[in-house]
Amino acid sequence: MKWNYVSLLIISILLSCHIRSQAQLSGNNLAEFQYGQLPNDTSSISTIYDRLVLNYNYKWLKANATIEQFYSPIGKSSYVNLSQFSAHLRFKPFEFKVGNFYETIGRGLLLRSFEIPGAILEDLSYRSRHYFNRDILGVSARYNYKNFNTKLIYGRPLNYVFPPTQAFKNRRPDEFAAVYSEYSFKQQTMGLAAMQHSNGGVGKTFLMATASGNISHILSYYTELAKNVSDFGLGDFSNIASYAFYNGLNFTKNNFGISAEYKNYKNFLIGSGINEPPALVKEHSYKVLNRSTHVLQLLNETGYQAELFYTFPDLSILTFNNTLAINNFGQKFVFQEFFLEYDFSISEKDDIKIFTDYAKDPFKLENHRVSAGISTDWKVLKNSAIQTDYEFQSFERMGEYYQNHVFVLGYAYKSKFICNITSEYSNDSFFVSEGSKIWLGANLKYQLNNNHSCQIFAGERRGGPACNAGVCYEVLDFTGIEMRLTSRL
Repeated sequence: MKWNYVSLLIISILLSCHIRSQAQLSGNNLAEFQYGQLPNDTSSISTIYDRLVLNYNYKWLKANATIEQFYSPIGKSSYVNLSQFSAHLRFKPFEFKVGNFYETIGRGLLLRSFEIPGAILEDLSYRSRHYFNRDILGVSARYNYKNFNTKLIYGRPLNYVFPPTQAFKNRRPDEFAAVYSEYSFKQQTMGLAAMQHSNGGVGKTFLMATASGNISHILSYYTELAKNVSDFGLGDFSNIASYAFYNGLNFTKNNFGISAEYKNYKNFLIGSGINEPPALVKEHSYKVLNRSTHVLQLLNETGYQAELFYTFPDLSILTFNNTLAINNFGQKFVFQEFFLEYDFSISEKDDIKIFTDYAKDPFKLENHRVSAGISTDWKVLKNSAIQTDYEFQSFERMGEYYQNHVFVLGYAYKSKFICNITSEYSNDSFFVSEGSKIWLGANLKYQLNNNHSCQIFAGERRGGPACNAGVCYEVLDFTGIEMRLTSRL
C-alpha cells in the first residue's frame, strides 16, 4: 500500500514537469512530507500528502480534476481520492458549471464557498490531512445581458471538518437550491435572492436583498439583508427570529480613507455552516494578533468595524482600526480591539512597520490584552535583505498575568532564496501545561525555477487559531521535519 502512494506521488511530480508541453493543459501540484510529532504523540511518524490539480481549456470549455492522496501508518487515515471534477461551459450570454465549483451569494450571508491556497488541515480526531476548502458539488447556470444577470445554483457544499476518509453524507450533509439576480443602473446595483436549504430532512427557505453603488466619486456603500422566512414572518426581527444584516461604507479623498461596517446576526447559522457572513474583525498578519482573532458567533452577534488610513507625502502610511463585537447568550460578552500601525521607510532601501494593539476578549477570558511589535526589512548588498520581527503580548486572565513573545530573524536573496529562524515564548496556561515553553524552528524556501519551489521546516512550530480570508481554523503544534514541493504545471 505504501508503494502505491509513493508511485502516485512520483507520477504527480513527473506530470508537473511534462504537462506544460501540452498547450491546452495546465495545473499545479503540492506535495508535502512530514516526519515528526503532533500533540499527544509518543513517537515520530512519517506522512505524505499530495494534491494534483489538472486544468483543460479549449475555447468555450474549461475542465478541472483534483486528485488528493495521503499516506500515514495510522490506520484508516490514508486515502486516494478524486476530490474535485468539474466542467465549465460558456456560450455568451450563458455560463454553465457542473461538478465541483465555487459560488458565493452576495457577501456570504446565505452562501459562501472558498479555497485557502496552500492550507492543509489535520484534526487530532481523524489524523488525516486534506486541503482546506469548501466547494459545492452540483450544477449552476448564469445568464448575463447588459445590466442584468441572474444565476441558478443547486448543490451540496463540503463540510471541511471531515477528511476524505469519512462518508459522503457526513462530508456533504447540506443540500440547497438558490437563485440570485441583480440589476445595475446609474452606478447602483440592486439584487434579490431566494434559497431553499435542507439538512437532516429539515427544509428552510431564505430570502435576501442587496443594494450597492456609488453615492459620489468619494463615497460608496453596500447593504445586504437575509432572513429565514420558513419559521418567522418577513417582518419579524425579534430576538428569536433568524436574520442577518450587513452594511458597509467607504470614503476616500486624496490621502485619507475610512471604511465603516455594521453587522447584526441573529440565529443565522445555516445547516453545518454553509454561510460565512463578514466577521468585521481585522485580519492581522502579526502572529500574536492573528492567533487572538475574535471568531464570529452567528447565533447572536452585533457590532461594527471602522478603519482609517492616511498616506503622508513621504508615502508612509498610518492605519487605525477599531472593532466591537457584542454577543448575548444570557450573559453579555463584549469584544473590543484598538489597533494602530505605522508603515514607513528610513531610506529607499529600508522599510519598517510598528504596531500596537489593545483588546478585551471575554470568550478567551483575556482582559487588558496589550500587544506591540516591530517588523523591519533592511536591504544589504545588491539583491539581499535582512528581515527581523519582534512581537510582544501581555494579558490578564482570572487574576494571573501571561505573556507571548515572537522573534524572527530572516535573510532573503531576491525572491529565489529565503530563510529564517523563528522563536516563540509563552507561559499561557491554556497552551502550556506547566511553567513556560519556547518553540524554536527554522524555515528555508528555494525557488528552483519559475515553476518549482521547495520549502523546508525543521524544529518546533507553535499551533493555535489561524485566520485567512475571513475564515478561521486550527493549526496543530508540530515537532519534526517538513518538506513541501510546489509545482506549477
